[in-house]
Amino acid sequence: MTHLRYLSTTCAVCGESCRFTIPEATGSVGSRDLDTRPPEPLRSTIYAWVKRCPSCGYCAPDPGKSPEGAAEVVKLPRYREQLDARRFPRVANTFLCWSILQEDLGAPAQAAWASLHAAWVCDDEEDDVPARICRKRAADLLRRAWGQGDRLAVQEGADEALLADLLRRAGRLREARAVVKEVLGGNPPPVIADIMRFQLRLIAASDRGRHTVAEARRSKQPKAV
Repeated sequence: MTHLRYLSTTCAVCGESCRFTIPEATGSVGSRDLDTRPPEPLRSTIYAWVKRCPSCGYCAPDPGKSPEGAAEVVKLPRYREQLDARRFPRVANTFLCWSILQEDLGAPAQAAWASLHAAWVCDDEEDDVPARICRKRAADLLRRAWGQGDRLAVQEGADEALLADLLRRAGRLREARAVVKEVLGGNPPPVIADIMRFQLRLIAASDRGRHTVAEARRSKQPKAV
């Protein structure tokens, strides 16, 4: 059962008082998706991960805090247009605004995570085209982070495994296959190798659906006779 509490704060950008509902569920049971999305109950708390000031539209995990330069980004036309873009669910727009802010402030790795989280919101709403757009943006930001020497994950090969899933689920199957082949050619850790071989099978089947790490690990097991 998910219990709720409330966060009352003052927006760091406009100074208005804000109150947000916060679910206290923090754990999860089961296997993560290949793109790292956790299982329930944490999975369903996504709506509260980033919050939106109802006055100025500042979007952040904690609107009571803001990095230097945030107030300027919030005023940009690109940000204002994304805030209420009709093609995306409202919560996805909130994540995408946080992504834009992180990108413009020079943190593409954090921007990539936020864009991926926006894709998860679109998945829940069964909005396939917006989800693909979010994943393409996340993939581009992930590569930009690499260009700055930043990684999203610590484990060797984990970023590449995430990139392969982003590309596959965005429908960029040829690019996804190239990433998988490159990683498998470099003797990756066993769990990454299992995931990448599973990705190859999904790509060959033109499968753009959601799958879990547990599925990838099971798929290497020989079938019982």
